[in-house]
Amino acid sequence: MISLQLTKFINPCVTLLTTRPLITSSITQASSSSSASSSSLPLKSSKSRSKPKPASNNIPSLEEFLFQQRVKRVYRAVLRQLYKHHERDDLVRFIRDEFKINANERDLNHRKYLLSLGVSQIASMSASLGLKVDL
Repeated sequence: MISLQLTKFINPCVTLLTTRPLITSSITQASSSSSASSSSLPLKSSKSRSKPKPASNNIPSLEEFLFQQRVKRVYRAVLRQLYKHHERDDLVRFIRDEFKINANERDLNHRKYLLSLGVSQIASMSASLGLKVDL
């Protein structure tokens, strides 16, 4: 009994979604029996309900969003320059692997540090290869 009450308290959307069809089906059955005797007009279905809103914890903050845009800008700039180089396959694989290694990092300050470290490494690598990468 306690676990049932906790699940209703913790996740009310699930319980509301499971109880609503029962209520609406009993209402539509009652109204259809009364309306069937009075007129033969079709009833509107209640299937056009809006979907539940996504959890607010999935929405990044403004700082997170701007940081993600900066990471994408750096990644794309590097890839644009590497596709013009004669050893592009190895370099593209290296860059993709380096970005994937730290993709699961959640601490924003550590991710900023990793990006600045990566930008400096990309600058030194591009200087040694003779590439011009604008970051």
